[in-house]
Amino acid sequence: MLAELNTHILKPALVNGVAISSLYGVLAVALVLTFRMSRTVAFVHGGIASFAGYLYWWMAATSSSQFQVLGWPKIPSLLLCSAFGAAAGMAFGSVVMGRMATWPRVVVTTFSLGGMLMAAGVAGTIWRGAFERVPSPFGEGRHQIFGTGVTNHQLVTVVLLVVLVTALTLVLQRTRLGIQIRAIADDVEGAAMVGIPVRRVATAVWTVGGALAGLAGALVVPMTSLTELAVLFVLMRSLAAAVLGGFDSLPLALAGAVLFGLVESLAGGGVFGVVSSGTREILLMALLFTGIVLMGRRRGRVLNLLEA
Repeated sequence: MLAELNTHILKPALVNGVAISSLYGVLAVALVLTFRMSRTVAFVHGGIASFAGYLYWWMAATSSSQFQVLGWPKIPSLLLCSAFGAAAGMAFGSVVMGRMATWPRVVVTTFSLGGMLMAAGVAGTIWRGAFERVPSPFGEGRHQIFGTGVTNHQLVTVVLLVVLVTALTLVLQRTRLGIQIRAIADDVEGAAMVGIPVRRVATAVWTVGGALAGLAGALVVPMTSLTELAVLFVLMRSLAAAVLGGFDSLPLALAGAVLFGLVESLAGGGVFGVVSSGTREILLMALLFTGIVLMGRRRGRVLNLLEA
């Protein structure tokens, strides 16, 4: 395989891999945050992202061969998608942390999976058969970075992830709300006993997670295609990245997102010659299982290093 190394497309593949991994990272962050609150896998974020992707296209597109679109300004449309995600996350989180707070976690996770499928199904039904080019909210411009063309969308997506992770880290480490969130993540009953409003704080975290899912969904479709499967495919990658972080560590989840994005882009972009989709999936899953085994053995040491 090394004999077929195509160095002339290595840099573009790396750039694309970093941009894709940023999308994986945004959803992985949402999954980790909500898991720490409810100890359930928030599959519903995939449904929120899928619906938000369609919603962004419907609001921001200026023309369509099949549907009537609104043609609204792109940045406000992006913000509205994030607001939609926040509302959906708050509604779902209030149920999970309220009426379903004492239900078995496997039941709540299954409920979340059902929410994902329902949201994706509703979007696919409303905009049945839609397969359109989705405009980027950041324009179609390109820049040269280290001799490689980078689109506005790729560049801004990476910057957004850095800003979001930095802001969340500061909130978690240096604010009273962050202390409450970490206390709930460590011991829900103990947090309630010392007077922390568990349900209110946890619902707020679900709201933030939903907003991130809505944002990710709107950012995915300009880079892939307008189908519910494209967004759900990104969710699966994000889920795998969160697994590498044990659904507990944001740095490890982000590291997993970068790893998956780079490997997928390098293998699928032809850097190592023709690699079938099946071979690519086998490689990615092998990386996932290897990471799980290594983290199981050295979790304490690596977590301390990355958190520092």
